[in-house]
Amino acid sequence: MPSYEEDYSAVFVHAGAGYHSKPNEPVHLKACGDACKAAMVLLKNGGSAADAVEMAVRVLEDAEITNSGYGSNLSLDGTVECDAVIMEGGGLSGAVGALCHVQNPICLARAVLENARQPMSLKRVPPILLVGEGAAMFAKEQNFPLVDNEKLISPAARQRWERWRTELRYSQPSNSGGVMSPTEAKIQDGPGKPREEDIVTDTVGAICIDRWGRIAAGSSSGGIGMKHRGRVGPAALVGVGTWVRVGEDGLVVGATTSGTGEHMNNTLIASKCVDRLMGSEDDLQALKDCIELDFLGAPVVKTATTAGALGVLAVKLEKSGTKYKRAHFLYGHTTDSMALASMVSWQNEPDLIMSRNKRTPKVALGGKVIPFRARK
Repeated sequence: MPSYEEDYSAVFVHAGAGYHSKPNEPVHLKACGDACKAAMVLLKNGGSAADAVEMAVRVLEDAEITNSGYGSNLSLDGTVECDAVIMEGGGLSGAVGALCHVQNPICLARAVLENARQPMSLKRVPPILLVGEGAAMFAKEQNFPLVDNEKLISPAARQRWERWRTELRYSQPSNSGGVMSPTEAKIQDGPGKPREEDIVTDTVGAICIDRWGRIAAGSSSGGIGMKHRGRVGPAALVGVGTWVRVGEDGLVVGATTSGTGEHMNNTLIASKCVDRLMGSEDDLQALKDCIELDFLGAPVVKTATTAGALGVLAVKLEKSGTKYKRAHFLYGHTTDSMALASMVSWQNEPDLIMSRNKRTPKVALGGKVIPFRARK
């Protein structure tokens, strides 16, 4: 008689919240699908959840269309500086911020995580977050190839930077009294106006579950366009861009976010989302409450001089006895759109979703329940 056992392998990814143009929609979704398929190959061959997150995010970083790795937004002086993090269900994480000269920041974040497992002499505690020059030095120590800044700049990123640099010379006051960023100005061009250019300014992310039910999550981003050198965004910060929690009862929830980084930093939004989902019976309502109350309703966001935008990808594993029965795949965003994909072990192709919001800045919500199936 053949023996069967549960296979919990699953991959969930997003390619940022913002505005994904209709002409570029297939390109964004292909990047998400490719990320799912590459990560699933690792999982089916015994890879860990962290392995799969690293692979999924690496594929997204290599896709020119995303704001991560190659093709990232440029800082004010034309430099690529990236953030990335990986977090495991046990709580251990590794992250890098304001990182230059590394094409795949998620891989260096993984190296920081693995280094954090190793004891150090003199009872020193290994770091879990390295930034700027220190992160680049660590990359060199770990034999990562360091590449010239120009090799990380895609033609589209260069064009955006040159245009935004010109726009900044003629920046206009915003309704809130501050100065509108180039992206804000572009978004406010007018209602109903068809746009063929993407306005996706933040993080890509992944949440993966391996065959044994272990979870990991990660994020990567080139940050906001025209940012100050040395700025560290939510993609490098646990509890903000990425958070995973395993409850005492075995309930597992993970979240990765995208949006207005400084507002997300001030609200610790990924951890707030996970906390709400841990105690909820209505998961979509919990996600909606998190976005509307914990983010949009936060005083620091309501009184800010710039508008707040947010996208959330979350996964909740439902347990019955000693086994996980299904995964709840959830997403919500206040932006025009959010690109996502999901894949479980019994699927030959990932499910691709371009969620579009017709009522911005209201919250668009979606998701589905995905059953796990036994493998031989």
